[in-house]
Amino acid sequence: MTQFLWQDRDQREYAYVFNPRPECLALIQREPTVALDIGCGSGAVGQALRQRFPHCALWGCEFDPTAAELARQHFDQVVEHDVETVDFNALGLRKPFDLICLFDVLEHLVNPWQLLHGLLRIVAPDAQVLVSLPNASNLPMLYDALRGHWHYRRWGLLDFTHLRFFTDFDARKMFYQAGYRVLDHRVTYLGEGGAIFQRHRGERFPLSLIVGELSIKVQSVDDLSRLCADQNLYLITPHHGELLDDTERAMASAAYPHTFAFGGD
Repeated sequence: MTQFLWQDRDQREYAYVFNPRPECLALIQREPTVALDIGCGSGAVGQALRQRFPHCALWGCEFDPTAAELARQHFDQVVEHDVETVDFNALGLRKPFDLICLFDVLEHLVNPWQLLHGLLRIVAPDAQVLVSLPNASNLPMLYDALRGHWHYRRWGLLDFTHLRFFTDFDARKMFYQAGYRVLDHRVTYLGEGGAIFQRHRGERFPLSLIVGELSIKVQSVDDLSRLCADQNLYLITPHHGELLDDTERAMASAAYPHTFAFGGD
């Protein structure tokens, strides 16, 4: 008998792709001394950090016991509890984390704002916090929705376990409200969105982008990138309130500014 996605999603044998996430680790600007990988899976990021920063103390946090056991090969300590409830000092943490990795984590949480804000208690004042988030403004995905199709899957932009969806603007708004500012932002392109970006990025703007029966007026290469990216990658750091400039304060409370219009030329 065929199992539907909602029936077999949690019955499958544990399996994470052993992915060291080089595109995310490329955002690191200085050598860390104490790092925490939240949702560390079977330890690929830990292995990459160990190779690159051999003197860094590595901590992991992973709910799945099978994954956590594998990850212990690459981390000094792996915690199998909710990171918001862990007493890291009692476990031997001697100084705040100056690197936090949140790769494909926040979109799975009911309240990612709370997690980000709570991390401020265990991070250094100038900590590097790396975040990857699926891009909810991905045009191929939105086009499917406009045609009446919303396909949940076992992975990707519409992973069955995703609870939150963020565009770049809304991700930045979340960071600022939770106590962080963005130091660097990059995107990744895969599949149809990447093909669209490569095909049109060299054209003159504004341009009318045609996808199936849909026509969108795109004002800049930045807007095109926003529509084609599959993931947004961020380096953020605590802002301590007083460091926010006027632009960041406005973004923390603003409604989304419309940057493209439907219709032809």
